[in-house]
Amino acid sequence: MRLQRKSPPGTRRRAVAAAAVMLATTLLACTLVVPRPDVVIGTGSPSGIDYPLGGSVCRLFNLDIPRDGRRCVAVPSAGPLDNIETLHDGRTDIGIVPSDVLADAVAGQGPFAFRGPDPTLRVLFTGHADAFTIVARRELGIHSAADLRGKRINMGSPGSGEQLGMARILAALGVSRKDFAEVRELSLAEQHRALCADELDAIVYSVPHPNGLIQDVVRMCRGVLVNVSGPAIDDMLTRHREYGRAVIPGGTYPSNPDDVQTVGVRAVLVTTTRLSDALAYEITKAVFDNFDDFRRLHPLFASLSIPDMVDGTRGVPIHDGAARYYRERGWVP
Repeated sequence: MRLQRKSPPGTRRRAVAAAAVMLATTLLACTLVVPRPDVVIGTGSPSGIDYPLGGSVCRLFNLDIPRDGRRCVAVPSAGPLDNIETLHDGRTDIGIVPSDVLADAVAGQGPFAFRGPDPTLRVLFTGHADAFTIVARRELGIHSAADLRGKRINMGSPGSGEQLGMARILAALGVSRKDFAEVRELSLAEQHRALCADELDAIVYSVPHPNGLIQDVVRMCRGVLVNVSGPAIDDMLTRHREYGRAVIPGGTYPSNPDDVQTVGVRAVLVTTTRLSDALAYEITKAVFDNFDDFRRLHPLFASLSIPDMVDGTRGVPIHDGAARYYRERGWVP
């Protein structure tokens, strides 16, 4: 039989004390909660332009962290519909949303019909323009959106700006899903592969130009950009102020030596009446007091102008805090 040796009393006391310290430290760690940033901006996919737009706004706002300690964070999201939902439930304070999605959210129509009109949404300012872009297989001779009948098309992934824009354009043309040989709902990367594999005849983007994905699909898969124009589209633009005319200059892509006529939306930084006037003012001030720096933070921002960003809200109210800054600068009455 082996006899167990007893530990000296001092050793046991030290072990008990060490265990108590470890337990207390663990409990303390469990009670520590990382504070929520003062401003959270919902953006989009990290591979898109909305993500660096939100990051640029936060970068300029955060320049004053040493002075006041407030912090802004831009987070990726599932897209514009998700950004509206997270604004409603308070997970974000600002969302980047295309002007057509914003118009539907304010009016309580389309994907927001279940919620009804929303009088709480407010605009801080607008950003870059996205051109609605249909790319078709070159050998099919598709020259305009009206030529898509009977073809295999992608509508865009659920909840995306592509899908909402495509649905509105097809409705303007009097075309429904049953008029196509096949309708799919793929992401940007998936639709690229499907067109190249001859599984689709036409795919859709809502992006600034030039765009790397479109460059690839034109060069590698014989894609050609399609005009979205004509009397039906003119009528749509008259009825829907959230859209504007857009031109993709000839030569932007080798498949299209001539200008491509289409429609476009603006990216809008949207918040709600819950955001304090003080924070809305400081966010707006951070961007426009440092406007030259802002335009250098991404190549697509270089073409932005103050009048476009301040006056591109398409009839949605400007947040009172942002409006106060604009009045101080003499940019609005």
